[in-house]
Amino acid sequence: MLVQTSRADTANATAEEKLPEFVSEVAGLDMTKYNITDESYGFHYPSEYGGIAKEESVSFNLVSNKGTVYTVRAHAIFLNGFICLLNVNAPTNARMFFVDPPTNTIDESRKMLQRYNIFAEKYGFDTSHIDQALKLLSNATGASSASSDYHLLNDITGFVPSVTCVGNMKQETEYDSITWVYTERGVDMPNKCLKIDFGINKLHFVDTWNLFTVGCFSAISEDEAIRIGWDEAKNYNVTLIGEEGPYNPEFEWSNRTYVKLNMIPGQIHNITDDDHTVNPGDATRDPLALYPQWFMVFYFDKHVPAGRRSIAGVAVGLWGDTKEIFLTCVTQDMDVTGEHPYLTNETSIDESQHSNLSSNVYLIGGIAAVIAIAIVVAAVALKKRRKTQNNPS
Repeated sequence: MLVQTSRADTANATAEEKLPEFVSEVAGLDMTKYNITDESYGFHYPSEYGGIAKEESVSFNLVSNKGTVYTVRAHAIFLNGFICLLNVNAPTNARMFFVDPPTNTIDESRKMLQRYNIFAEKYGFDTSHIDQALKLLSNATGASSASSDYHLLNDITGFVPSVTCVGNMKQETEYDSITWVYTERGVDMPNKCLKIDFGINKLHFVDTWNLFTVGCFSAISEDEAIRIGWDEAKNYNVTLIGEEGPYNPEFEWSNRTYVKLNMIPGQIHNITDDDHTVNPGDATRDPLALYPQWFMVFYFDKHVPAGRRSIAGVAVGLWGDTKEIFLTCVTQDMDVTGEHPYLTNETSIDESQHSNLSSNVYLIGGIAAVIAIAIVVAAVALKKRRKTQNNPS
């Protein structure tokens, strides 16, 4: 029998009620084959969202009651009552139970979007971006066979990597995932997106499309941003702490420059009043709108040794709306031959080290990695200074 649900009933539904429904009705897991255990819930009003968005964290374990016993972990973040991030993780080589078992990423993405459309409409949220994503999905191509390199969910076949853009939506496929990114005036905004990822035997779902609006676009061009950034970098006092105290290393500038325009939430750097790692600037910005930040790296001609690591150059961050410098620091390789961590577009997360998972873990921007590197540099410097003080020559 079909039970009609009123808008008043859905408006009163809690995040704790919505997560099992989402896992069952949208993700498609067969909940009759699992027992729910270890449920947890918490909420707060993050300062990076101006204290105006209620962030709820909900999670539980699904313990299989059919066949081999194993545990699936489901964890979601809700903002203002709507799910914006979901992770469903299964042990390696374990197969999740689905009502309609998936065979490939394209069909499963289509079915998920169709079910998600019903879910979103039920709770009164705009679904126009879901409709647009469904139309763009017809341009995606599936791989001819499964690949064990990616360990996709239940060993389904993946996508052929591609990029398609129609209007303000750009569809990007990698073998294990599909992402629909908001784009306007030639600027991609990964913080405003819809994404489904099937990699590493998990289901990862993100929807921040309706969470953020666009605050403004950059008032300066890339060339002007580089000019301002270069003036800042070449006048920056690069100081390291050696065994005998502070010193200024010798280096020459190369002709290499990395530049990226990010669109980030207006108060993402205003986390605490005493946090001076990044200059938030003087402008008043909407915490749920996206604003332009230019991020640049001006490279040295060679790596400068700094303890067990090395310094690659000077990073400069610039607000695109006010031209204010928000960050200047040295950037450091993870190792002399490795890749630069700040040159990635996504900041990954090790959930085992982040029990209080926040929705902003998905926020895009190389600046997050650079801040982390700057903290490491400071920590290494402090450690060396203490070692010198405690062990005088």
